[in-house]
Amino acid sequence: MVLELAALALGSFVVALSGALMPGPVLAVTLAGSRRRGFWFGPLVVLGHAAVELPLVVLLYWGLGEALKSDGIIITIGCVGALAMAWMAVGMLRQTRHVDDPDAGQGGVMRLGAVPSGAVTSLLNPYWYLWWVTIGAVMVASARTAGWLGLVVFFAGHISGDFLWYSVISLGVSRGRRYLQGRLYKGLLIGCALILLAMAGLFAKLAAQKILGGEAEQATPEPGAEAPGHLPPLRKSADLDA
Repeated sequence: MVLELAALALGSFVVALSGALMPGPVLAVTLAGSRRRGFWFGPLVVLGHAAVELPLVVLLYWGLGEALKSDGIIITIGCVGALAMAWMAVGMLRQTRHVDDPDAGQGGVMRLGAVPSGAVTSLLNPYWYLWWVTIGAVMVASARTAGWLGLVVFFAGHISGDFLWYSVISLGVSRGRRYLQGRLYKGLLIGCALILLAMAGLFAKLAAQKILGGEAEQATPEPGAEAPGHLPPLRKSADLDA
């Protein structure tokens, strides 16, 4: 039992770390906030991230995963997520006008503080939902074999991976912020904004494919059914003579 729990913790840690490496809004707000407010901004962002992840993990433990895979939910995630990503990208591009003033240009979620920023950027990230209803749901199902203790171990390992990665990012940015100025910081903001815009396009495409795919399925007649207005084929003369 102990070895199984240790393997579960290690596996969830490694998988969470691989997910955290994916560029997205949580990383973007951590980069911007750590430069302005120092090292602790990163760990506090993860605290807000964990606050919205824990209820989702519990719901997945109770079997919510299948409901979240419905086309309607995915279309909603894709549409809302694409708009949120685009909004955050525009906000980051606006910040490029204030790269020489650390206290200026703190619009959008940055005004909320570190913990709320972590929660909001997680909830507005469509990749976060899709990760949990696919990879995350499988891992929660694996943790269920050990009951609630397995779930606690899984979540502890998972959130530890997030804390490690974003603490490293925050430490590097806060220690090197005297170098992360001017054109370099402006280029970093533009790069993050372009990544967010690309993700917005991908999730808009996902929603469009689900919508068009659903319409195509409704328009396709069932096997053996005749389309409306379809005339039966004419019988051959030999059949008529018979």
